[in-house]
Amino acid sequence: MKKVMALVLSFVLGISMIGCSDKAVATVNGEKIPAKYFETYVNWTKLVYESNYGYTSSVWKTEMEDTASSSDSKSKSDEKQTYWDAFKSQILVSMEQSEVVYQKAKEVKVTPTDKEVQEQVDTFNKTVNSNDSTKEQAKKAGINDEFLKYILTRELAYSAYKEYYNKNTKVDESTLKKEYEKNKESYDTVTASHILISTQDDSGNELSDKEKAAAKQKAEEVLQKAKSGEDFAELAKEYSDDSANASSGGNLGDFTAGEMVEEFSNAAFALDKNEISDIVETQYGYHIIKVTDKATTFNKAKDRVKSAVLSEKFNKEVTKLFEEAKIEEKDDVVKSISYK
Repeated sequence: MKKVMALVLSFVLGISMIGCSDKAVATVNGEKIPAKYFETYVNWTKLVYESNYGYTSSVWKTEMEDTASSSDSKSKSDEKQTYWDAFKSQILVSMEQSEVVYQKAKEVKVTPTDKEVQEQVDTFNKTVNSNDSTKEQAKKAGINDEFLKYILTRELAYSAYKEYYNKNTKVDESTLKKEYEKNKESYDTVTASHILISTQDDSGNELSDKEKAAAKQKAEEVLQKAKSGEDFAELAKEYSDDSANASSGGNLGDFTAGEMVEEFSNAAFALDKNEISDIVETQYGYHIIKVTDKATTFNKAKDRVKSAVLSEKFNKEVTKLFEEAKIEEKDDVVKSISYK
């Protein structure tokens, strides 16, 4: 169920039923953020948090020690806040930012079509309705197609404006090279497979010295087979204790230095393409690593560097739009919204 909830949340969190449907929790450049949508959004996200992180009603009622509003918010309060108050404030800021970007997307004419929005609504409903628990949660939160069209229109507009911004923003080569040199470990990758002879039992406990010695002998025998030219993928399928990838020939895909434990990472990055390591010992056991590809030069990493630079620039653009927007929050309406 958690996977379903996480998927559903991804539709909503990428952007940002009160009694009177014409009330607003805020206006952004004169455009209302309807209170009924805010309430649904807040309560739906609350239910997701409760499902994924075990939050209870006592958590929401707890008073916060540091009650300053988020630094992203345009309003500050010294009043005592509960976690529920802070939660609502964060979501309101998210919806305000979403509205700001939506308005910019309209300005440059990249908003989604009705068909595109409806497709996302249908996908959302299909995902929610495939599970009795999430179906009940959505009903409890008050989710309906009207709410989804409002939210998903803005999510799609956000993505469309980001694409538009990236296409129309130039980044010179010197900037990319500077970023690459500054953060090489984040961009250089190797693609590798491995065979693991584990030194842990099924419960994750370390084997005895005698059992570890037997495991190492087994690893050395497998290494001999690999170095003599036997098919590495077939050896992984037969001998590897890493159940997550043994069936795929030990394929780990590509990874950066920080994604693996230090001993494994150091060994992998030291290998040339198509080279097989000696035995590498980590906390998990004895590894035999084969590197199948490397991207450890600026030219190979250039696309990922550009994507990262553009992402940072876009985030700054959104912050700028938000700071320049005229936002008026209706504190009394926000405060009146309780959780379901």
